[in-house]
Amino acid sequence: MAEKSIVSCQIPQDWKAKIEHLAAQRKQESSQIIFEALAQYLGENVNTNDTRLNALEAEVTTLRAAISQLEGIVKELQVRSPVVSIWSNSAAASVGPLVDEDFIDEPDEILIDFLPPEERY
Repeated sequence: MAEKSIVSCQIPQDWKAKIEHLAAQRKQESSQIIFEALAQYLGENVNTNDTRLNALEAEVTTLRAAISQLEGIVKELQVRSPVVSIWSNSAAASVGPLVDEDFIDEPDEILIDFLPPEERY
């Protein structure tokens, strides 16, 4: 393996925060993230299959947690408001009660305020 050197530079604080966040997601050191970024910029082929796999696994874990949280919210909303669920398997059967043909609310007047003045009458 080639001899390695230490390089340092100053970067904006928000870049550092982004690098640290990415490193935490990938369960790596910040220096590894910077190394991979430089290698990519320089067109060098760095074996990052393990790191990319770790990043994808972390993302899948995050997405699963978000889906689980959303499922909980949907269930809570269904309990609070027992309206016909559009997500049920019997969606066609559940549409029936939403339409009451005896009660069709028709406006008492035709609204024309949204039309240009020349088209109102």
